[in-house]
Amino acid sequence: LESMGRDNQFVGLAGEDLTRYLLHRWKYDIFEPCNPSSRFDFVVNRDDKWVTIQVKTTEKKEYLYLKRTHNRRTENDNVKYFRYSEDDFDFLFLVKFPKIYIIPHRILEKQNIIFRDYEDYAYDLTDPEVFNNPPNL
Repeated sequence: LESMGRDNQFVGLAGEDLTRYLLHRWKYDIFEPCNPSSRFDFVVNRDDKWVTIQVKTTEKKEYLYLKRTHNRRTENDNVKYFRYSEDDFDFLFLVKFPKIYIIPHRILEKQNIIFRDYEDYAYDLTDPEVFNNPPNL
């Protein structure tokens, strides 16, 4: 079980790196919070417009449950989960290589996100044109 958690951590870090790569190609300045329990992963800026981004990554699933963990475990050593609120981030970047889905938080209807419902928000990293057509975050 410990190995599985470690694998998930590496997958998550890879998703954040792909997100950084894409944002750099789109000429966004990227800032990371110093606090690891921050509600978002990045703050980006371009043309003096600031937005917050949460990154979630999966390799195999066709859905993702949007939740965040609390730093402290409960008294019975269980991890405590919280739902994200509308104030937590502006955009959700869902990474399932070779696609990154860039979804505005305001259109998320539920915490359980099914990828096929958001195909209009997908950017295929194998398409070179993706790098020439950045979204207006």
